[in-house]
Amino acid sequence: MPAILWASDLHLDHLSAAGHDELRARFVAAAAGAFVVTGDISVAPRLTDDLEFLADAASRPLYFVLGNHDHYGGTVATVRDAVLALADRQPAIQWLPPAGVVALDADTALVGVDGWADGREGDPFATQFVLNDDRLIGEIATAGTRAGRLLVKRALADADAHRLGVLLGRAVATARHIVIATHVPPFVEALPKTGRLTHPGWLPLLVCGATGRVIRQAAAASPDHTFLVLCGHTHAAIDVAITPNLRCLVAGARYGDPGVRRLELNGGARH
Repeated sequence: MPAILWASDLHLDHLSAAGHDELRARFVAAAAGAFVVTGDISVAPRLTDDLEFLADAASRPLYFVLGNHDHYGGTVATVRDAVLALADRQPAIQWLPPAGVVALDADTALVGVDGWADGREGDPFATQFVLNDDRLIGEIATAGTRAGRLLVKRALADADAHRLGVLLGRAVATARHIVIATHVPPFVEALPKTGRLTHPGWLPLLVCGATGRVIRQAAAASPDHTFLVLCGHTHAAIDVAITPNLRCLVAGARYGDPGVRRLELNGGARH
């Protein structure tokens, strides 16, 4: 079974020069195939430069999805245009949704979409918590009202969920073990069980209900396949079995101290 490197919520805009050197050294010491990053790599004005740094430091194919922070200081449209143009210039750096189904080995496939917290868990109108998405991402900031901003987030989440459904349909036809990269956890079960994030007001901001529904349906429809979800967003490390053939890993993360993890895939839903 293949081994990959996985990281999430690197937030390279918070990393010192010494931190960049340390991160490069971690890559040199790691023995694995592809490098998968599940969002919040940087911020929009420097995202492509930071992706090029990661690809150079890792010296292996880089597959990524975008997190909410990757759009800060820009728009969803301009960031997507930028990463698509980067892939044309640097074929080893691939945004996962348009990359399609990536064969990690003869029986293991990688797919991914960004995922957006869509307010389908908890009460999005009662929560007292607000993410910087509402003022730093162009399409969301210009929506005006809380209801308008929620509509934008749900439209983005629903589009990702639809694309993920298509990708999963293709993946199960070619591989028995499916790895799904996304940024926002698709399941309430993947949230911390203790600490401040257990407050119900966080639910609308920490879960993508649309992608969760699609993944559950795919796992139920293909019980002889295994599904492993890799995500981030909360910065709280979680490893949880959702169903017997569906497992979700959330990466732990700290600003200024990015972690890179080697994963032995061992059949998709196990690690």
